[in-house]
Amino acid sequence: METIRNWLLPALLAAAQFAWLWPVAGLAGAEVPGAAALVAVLGAVVVETAALGRRRQAPVLALAWSLGSLLVGQVAWQDGYLGMGAPIALYSVAVRCAGPVTVRAVAAAVGAEWLLSLVQVGVRPAAASDLALGALVYVVCVGLGEARRQWLKGRLLATRRLAGAEETRRRAGDTERRRLARELHDVSAHHLTSVVITADAARRLGGSRPELTAEALSFAERTGTETLTALQRLVGLLRDVDRPDPRPMTARIEELIAGFGRLGRPIDAVLPADLAGPAAEAVHGIVREALTKS
Repeated sequence: METIRNWLLPALLAAAQFAWLWPVAGLAGAEVPGAAALVAVLGAVVVETAALGRRRQAPVLALAWSLGSLLVGQVAWQDGYLGMGAPIALYSVAVRCAGPVTVRAVAAAVGAEWLLSLVQVGVRPAAASDLALGALVYVVCVGLGEARRQWLKGRLLATRRLAGAEETRRRAGDTERRRLARELHDVSAHHLTSVVITADAARRLGGSRPELTAEALSFAERTGTETLTALQRLVGLLRDVDRPDPRPMTARIEELIAGFGRLGRPIDAVLPADLAGPAAEAVHGIVREALTKS
């Protein structure tokens, strides 16, 4: 598909040039030159076509060959060679090259056009309008090419921003999955560890301090209920990770600390009353891990 795009326009221009050479030029009253001039024109058409076929890969080189073909063709047969490749090549330069390169390219194209005009018609006041018209054609081509370049630049920037947004979204999803995995590990490991430790403490305290057995079993029951609640909350987060739990967790953390304190391990802690959100989740996990591993 890309090959067709590259060569379709040059092929159409070459076909138009060949159609112009004999019947159209003859009908227009143009004088048909000799065989050498005709060979030069045909060679210029071939070179111009090949150069335009590479205008997207090497636009500056395509412009240089197109201008060379224009000079050769116009000198060999002024009325028979159309020379439509130079403006198209200049357009490609404006689309694919930086501003300074485009400025030098349009200066070279206008200079070649004016030099050719001076060689063909000489210095005459009447030729000024033709020179200005030729320069205007090249400037218009450059303007169109610059507009196309800015449009392509904007589209490329939008594509990069979209790719960046997709990458950010993917990373955010991975981060959230890792966070939920850590939370699930904390719930399944540390909550259940608390239950095991508390049940073991109740068993050991049954003979020496039976008054603490009921307290230990009650704490184990509350911890198990909290584990079930935490697992249900995680399931809810997996269903909708965009809505975090807004309820303060200060009471839950204080209850966890107090439960361990009632088992003969008094702990002092000062917590803000409105501790909620991701920070509260982190504090709850840190406290729980510290208590179960201490």
